[in-house]
Amino acid sequence: MANSKRGEIDATIDGKSYTLCLTLGALAELESGFGANDLVALASRFEERRLSARDILRIIGCGLRGAG
Repeated sequence: MANSKRGEIDATIDGKSYTLCLTLGALAELESGFGANDLVALASRFEERRLSARDILRIIGCGLRGAG
C-alpha cells in the first residue's frame, strides 16, 4: 500500500499492483534521461504532453526503482 506522505502512489499494470515513488534519485534519473538541466525544464517537457511510449516506460521505471 502506498504511503502518500512519502509521495508514493499505487498503480495497476497488467493486472498487478505496484507502488511508485519519484524520489530525488528518480527525478535526477529523469532529468538525465530527458536531457533536462533542472526540474523546471523537466516539468516543461511534461507539460508539452508529447510523451512517447518510451518516455512513459522511463517514468514508470524510475517510479518503480524509487519505491524500492
